[in-house]
Amino acid sequence: MRSTLMAVLACHFLAAFTVLGVPLYLPRLLSAFGIGEHSLWAGALFSLPAVMTALSSAGWGRFADRYGRRLSLQRALVGLALAFVLAGIAPSLPWLIVALALQGLAGGTLAAANGYLSLHMRGDALAKALNWTQFSARLALLSAPPLMGGILMLLPHIGQRLWLGLAFLPLCGLLLSLRLPADVAISPNPHAKEAVSGKNPLLLLWTMQFLFNFAMVVTFPYFLPYAAHWLHQEVLIGVFYSWPHLIYLLLLPLWHRLSGRSMFLLPGLVLIALAALWHTQIAGPLTLLAARTLFGIGILLAYSGANQMLSDSIRQHNAGRQFGQIDAAGKWAGVAAGISSGWLVVHFSLLTPYLASATAALCGAAIFILSSLRGSGYVRITRSS
Repeated sequence: MRSTLMAVLACHFLAAFTVLGVPLYLPRLLSAFGIGEHSLWAGALFSLPAVMTALSSAGWGRFADRYGRRLSLQRALVGLALAFVLAGIAPSLPWLIVALALQGLAGGTLAAANGYLSLHMRGDALAKALNWTQFSARLALLSAPPLMGGILMLLPHIGQRLWLGLAFLPLCGLLLSLRLPADVAISPNPHAKEAVSGKNPLLLLWTMQFLFNFAMVVTFPYFLPYAAHWLHQEVLIGVFYSWPHLIYLLLLPLWHRLSGRSMFLLPGLVLIALAALWHTQIAGPLTLLAARTLFGIGILLAYSGANQMLSDSIRQHNAGRQFGQIDAAGKWAGVAAGISSGWLVVHFSLLTPYLASATAALCGAAIFILSSLRGSGYVRITRSS
């Protein structure tokens, strides 16, 4: 079981490294197509892959449930590699738009990896596995931006060829996925009952996932010009951009020793809101580092709580579709965040995305409190084997 988890995490890391390192430098890469760093295009193209993933996630989830979750993971890796090849050779902006759309349409590696893991794990074990897939994503966010910043500094004329080189990583993941065990057969269980009040037990999770992801992502697209006021090297900006994810990496192994992690979604959202507000009052690099640290602690708590709730609500026989729906919530949040950040920066300032982040996190906290008071804040599904 451990070897299977490690192989899935490696596949997801290679895909996440490919995808998550580029957005920070997207405004700079778009200059090759005649687009300025503060242009609304940066936010729009940042959102495009998420739009396509959100539109296709449910369909790919049904594909995974019907034809195999390992096959769905392999499909996502192949699609990502092809999209990055097209972006790397794009002769014009319309061509690049098609490549970024394909990246989202054929992607969805996180949902595919989580769906595959749900075949082998349940309950608390699955919750920990979901935290580890986020661990691989945070590791990619920690390592990819500084490394790509170093590449852009050492090879300032590499431009869009960066996409072309990154296409090899998901292909390596595809080769690794060939060693994964084949899917085990799972039959629908008509006797499983949902122990939750309300008509849609995943609606709360979908809403929380949307607000949580919006609070995180809305601060990403324009962090480069925001941090350039205090930091004057691209590599250093990449380090500060990744710092909250280092906090997640360092604390997660210790965090897994605690129980009742679902209850930490609320304080996690509150800490994210406080950290976002702190970003609007930065006086220098040390203050920025402290705010990024608090942001990272909030991410750890919120993710851990959300994943524990999700693992207790997933049904194995249609987990692909359910993970696709939850992933779609995160992607729609990315869409809204990218468009919102672009509009806010163009019409107001580089600080307003942090105000939007705090607002979303506080709304999520309020919804969690209200749903808990109604007795439906913690979704559980009983299963019989």
